Amino acid sequence: NSTTTTETDMIFASLFHTANFSHDEKEDTSQSSEEERYDDLKNHLRSLLDLHGGSTKQQDVVDTIENLSALSPYKKHSPEWLELFMGEFFAQTSPNFPGRLPPAYEGDKRVQYTLGKLSFNTFHPNNLVCTLLCVRNVVAPNPDGTFTYDLICDIIVHLAEGDIEAEICNESYCCKDDESDRIHVFFSGSKLSPAPSVLENDCKMSLWCNTFNEATLKTAEAKRTYFGWFMDQALKRMLGMNVRVDESNSFRLEFKKAIKGHFDVLYLDEEMRITKGNRGTLVVVERLCQ
Repeated sequence: NSTTTTETDMIFASLFHTANFSHDEKEDTSQSSEEERYDDLKNHLRSLLDLHGGSTKQQDVVDTIENLSALSPYKKHSPEWLELFMGEFFAQTSPNFPGRLPPAYEGDKRVQYTLGKLSFNTFHPNNLVCTLLCVRNVVAPNPDGTFTYDLICDIIVHLAEGDIEAEICNESYCCKDDESDRIHVFFSGSKLSPAPSVLENDCKMSLWCNTFNEATLKTAEAKRTYFGWFMDQALKRMLGMNVRVDESNSFRLEFKKAIKGHFDVLYLDEEMRITKGNRGTLVVVERLCQ
C-alpha cells in the first residue's frame, strides 16, 4: 500500500508540475505576443509618420494611434507610469501651427517659419526665416509635485551674413488632475538663445549680438502698427507679458499669469509617448537614449 501511495503521489506531483509549466508557458507566450503587438503597431506608426512628413491628420495615422491607445501597457499615474512620463523626448510629428512657409523648390521638405510665427510675434526681427530642425520635450519633477514641461525648438536662423543656430525654449509646467487622467499644462514664457555651437564661435556670437539686442526691440516697437500696439497692450494687461534681453544675450518672453491648457496621454511605454491636446492635436514623441 505504501508503495502504491508513493507512486500515486509521484504521479500527481508530476501532473501538477506539468500543469504549472504549461500555465507559465502560456503566460510567457501571451506576454511575448502582446509585446510583439506593441512593437508592430509602433513600427507601423513610425512608417506612416515618415510617409506623411510627420503629419497626424491622415486617417491611417489616427487609426493606428487609436489601436495603440487601447493597448497602453501601464495604468495611468501609477508609479511606473509617472517614472516613464519623465525624461527627454524627441518629436516624431511635425508642428501644425499656421504660418509654415511654402517649399522653396520642388521636393523641399524643410519645415520653415518666420521668427515671428515661432514666437507669438514677440522676438525680433520677426521676418527672419528660420528652419526648424527638431522639437525636444524635457519633463522633470519639481519639489512641489508638479513637472517642468519644456518644449525646445532647435532652429537655424538665416541671415544675410550667414546662418546661426539657436534654440527657442517654450517654458511650461504641468500637473495631473486629481479627478481624471488629464494633465494640466501652464505656459509661463519663452526664451530665444544662441545654440552651444554659436557660444563657442566668436564670429557667430558677434553676429548674434548684432542681430538680437535692445536696439532690435526698440526698432520693432517704433515700427509697430496701431493694431500691433493694441494687441501688445492687451497682452500686457491680461497676462502681464514682458519681453526683454537678459545677461546671456537671449530674448525672454515672460507671463506673470500663465496660459493654461491640457492634454491626455493616450499611450506611454519605455520608448514612446502619444498625447492629444485640448485643441485635438496629436503628438508622438520618442524617448532620447542616453
